[in-house]
Amino acid sequence: MNMNVSNVKVNASVYASSTVVQHQSTTVKEAGKETTNSSTQMKQDTFVSSVSASKNNAATDTTENVTYDKPKKLSAEQLQALSDQRVSSFKNMVSAMLGKQVKTLNKSLFEGITISAADKAAAQAAIAPGGAWSPESVANNILDMAKALSGGDSSKIELLKNAVIKGFEAAEKQWGGKLPSITDETYDLIMKGFDDWANEGKESDTVDETTNADKAEA
Repeated sequence: MNMNVSNVKVNASVYASSTVVQHQSTTVKEAGKETTNSSTQMKQDTFVSSVSASKNNAATDTTENVTYDKPKKLSAEQLQALSDQRVSSFKNMVSAMLGKQVKTLNKSLFEGITISAADKAAAQAAIAPGGAWSPESVANNILDMAKALSGGDSSKIELLKNAVIKGFEAAEKQWGGKLPSITDETYDLIMKGFDDWANEGKESDTVDETTNADKAEA
């Protein structure tokens, strides 16, 4: 069929997912008996494109099914690039959290035109023990992010620890020098958390080795 390309419109917005398996059952009544037929259908991923064309001033509508191939698995280089991007984002997040902590500290120390008594009191509560921007809370949040990013893989501890260190360095540059003592306390708690995490991994490995040795002897 000859088609005028200028009059062809394709709408490929309709996507039929086909990674599921459908089971269908049909019950048929015949001569007082019931018969159940079951069928299983594996669908394929397809894009359904609607093509509208005109030929000899007559509109013709057709529908095409275009097979869609799922993306292949990422290569080692692509996986590494993705990992590097996530670590970089983590570093930036650490720097941003430290900046917020410093701003909250500053609010807790001053009261004036831009900082009301209520804002000062709220900031003091935020950096106090148990507060949202206390050293304990910030350290725990950063460690939780690190563990989530690692997927529980303790072999990534050094990589993530270095990202935290770079985050602190970036925050220092942003604030033009050494950060206040509240961030020093936060840093110490984070490093202690990384050490505890590493020791947990070592203890787990020791338990596994002991268990395997006991099984071998048995």
